[in-house]
This record gives sequence, C-alpha cells and structure tokens, in this order.
Amino acid sequence: MSMFLTICRKADDPSQMPAIGGVGTSLASSGGQRRKWRTALWRALLVVWYTLVFVVEFLLRSLWLKDSRTALSGGAGVELWPRKLATAKFRLDDMKVVKRAVAEAVSGSGTFAKKSFVIESFQYWLLLLALQDGIQMTGLSMVNLRPQPGLQDFSKLLDSKSGTRFGNQFGMLLLPVYYHKGGSDPLQFVRRAKAMIDKKKLSLEGLFSYKLGYFVMSCFGAKLAALLNYRIVCNTTFTISNVVGPREEITIIGNPVTYLRANTSSLPHAVTVHMVSYAGRADLQILVAKDIIPDPQLLARCFEDALLEMKECAEAANTTRKEK
Repeated sequence: MSMFLTICRKADDPSQMPAIGGVGTSLASSGGQRRKWRTALWRALLVVWYTLVFVVEFLLRSLWLKDSRTALSGGAGVELWPRKLATAKFRLDDMKVVKRAVAEAVSGSGTFAKKSFVIESFQYWLLLLALQDGIQMTGLSMVNLRPQPGLQDFSKLLDSKSGTRFGNQFGMLLLPVYYHKGGSDPLQFVRRAKAMIDKKKLSLEGLFSYKLGYFVMSCFGAKLAALLNYRIVCNTTFTISNVVGPREEITIIGNPVTYLRANTSSLPHAVTVHMVSYAGRADLQILVAKDIIPDPQLLARCFEDALLEMKECAEAANTTRKEK
C-alpha cells in the first residue's frame, strides 16, 4: 500500500499525498502507581500464557493437526480448481455503529476492527449451512509486524541506512470460528469475535510465525519453507486479510479512483476473503472454488445482510439504553 500511494494524490488537493489511518490500538492506563504495576504484571502473564498456547497450536497446525471436513473444506490440489469471484460492499460508518454497541469493542477502524467484523459475519453466514453444532473452522490471517503502523515513508524504505526494512513484514494468525446453532441476537457474533481477537492481540503468535518462517528459509531453504506454509494452509479452512486504505478519495496520475480491491489466488482454500477500505467504504473480495461454493454472490449478500442486521440490533440497543 505504501508503494502504491506514492503515485497517488488527494482528489481535492493534487499537491498532497493521501493519508491512511493507523492500525494499532493505544492502551492508555489510569490510576495510581500500584494499580499500573499490577496491570502491567497481569498483562505480562497473559502475554506469556496466550503466546504459549497459540504457538503450540501453530506448530501442531504446521505438522498434522487439521480442521474437520465440512462443506467449506479445501485441501491439497484445490488451488488448481476453477474460481468464482464476488464482492460485498460496506460503509465504515455502519461498522462503527456495530462497534460502539459492544462495550470496549475493538477500537478504531483499522485492521483488527475490520478483521473482527469479517469473522463476525462469517460466523453469521455459517447459520445457513447444515453443520455440526460446536464444530471449529480455522481461518488463516496475516498481521502487520512493522513497529510503525500506517503509511510508510517510501524514501526511507529505499534508504539502506535508515534501519527500516523494505518489503512485506507480516506474520500469521490462526483465527478459530465455532458454529453454534440458535441465538436471536446478531451482536453475539460481535462479542465472540471480539473475545477471540483480544486474546490474539495479546499474544506474540504473529511474531513467532514470522521468525519461524525466517529461520526455516535461512537454514533449510525456500523449498521446505514453502512446504511448511502449504501445510498450514491445507490444515485450515479459509484465508482472511484486510488492508487499511486512504481515508479520502484519491487520483492516480490525475485519474480518479472509484474503488480499491485486492485478491489472491493459488491457495488450497475453498474460500478466501480480502477487504480494503477506501474513502469511508470497504469492499470485501470473496474468491471461492466454484465446485465447492457454486454461488459466491449469495455469500456476498449474506455478509452485507449480516452487517445491516447487526447495525439494526445495535441501534435498537442504543435507543433502549437512552430511554432508560
């Protein structure tokens, strides 16, 4: 995104480069010195515990542990199957309404907030499938590991003396999704996704996966590193990613941009979803293996309807609180 935006300018001010929001969350602390010390100690213990649990799970996934077979499962060889593409469109303001309805929801409109919403909607869509109650489907997500979130100074990336590495720097996260029958409150999916994302944010799973891949690549070569990545993808059910885009409309060499979309192919997953935000909107690209999911347009409508139902529920809950 940083490389792409170097050739872009704001539509209303061609002399200015576009800006994107940060993707991290600040954790402001309050209270006395003793309370801060206790909070820091508890947080450190949680980081150690969650990192240990998630790292063990990541290692098992890279070896033999895999999701149970479902109607959505891909596997080795599926990357060669024919594909279909659909797009779900959202308004960021609708996502923020849902976010505010949950106490201390994922802050901001950055990567974790949008990723949380996609997980919520994915769980909601699973209600349409005849699956076993409580079954787990694991998503594979990428997380940015750069210490400075947001738009990078491209000139510094090209300067070997700046200390800032050029190229992608990301790790992998395993995002478990559980199918549960029943439940009339759409916001329950928000709460489930938030609880899971909060634990992932505390762990060092993403950093560990990056270091593990770097170690395998350096010591054993690209062939074994590619095999390791391939096994992790085959042992999970879907891929999810999102990128924070410009907050305002932009132009490329004087040509206006109406939307930004991203996608990937050649993965053995039957479904991959990629979201990019742009000027108050977000487009979710849904790529499926058409022999497994023949109608991705239905899936796109389910994502869009899920957000609208969550928004209506959030507005109703907000109205009820004001009346009280």
